[in-house]
Amino acid sequence: MSIVNWYIGNYCFRKCFDKDERLIDHIEKLREFAKKNKGLKMRHREFLDLFNDNMTLCTLEDGFKRKMISWKVFVDLQNTPNYDSDKIILKGKKLETVDGPLEKPVEKCLMCKALKVPRQ
Repeated sequence: MSIVNWYIGNYCFRKCFDKDERLIDHIEKLREFAKKNKGLKMRHREFLDLFNDNMTLCTLEDGFKRKMISWKVFVDLQNTPNYDSDKIILKGKKLETVDGPLEKPVEKCLMCKALKVPRQ
């Protein structure tokens, strides 16, 4: 179960935070998989290979589905106007929309704005 929780937190939530119903559905299905395979032992890489190559749960563009999203990129995606996980693709090593570049993230932290903390 812990490897499934790791995947949910590091892949599902960081990409599909804009799709609550999808997240709930996929979390239930992944946890059901974990329950049915309690004795299954595998490393993170093995789970990623199993999930990406053999499971059909995720409908995101394949490059985006496979990409690990850092915390900083996750925060930027949350602050990206009109973010739609269904329209994100991986072009080279860069995230874009199917229509072109992502909109620039908008700083939402009022304290950061007030203190004029520069975006990194």
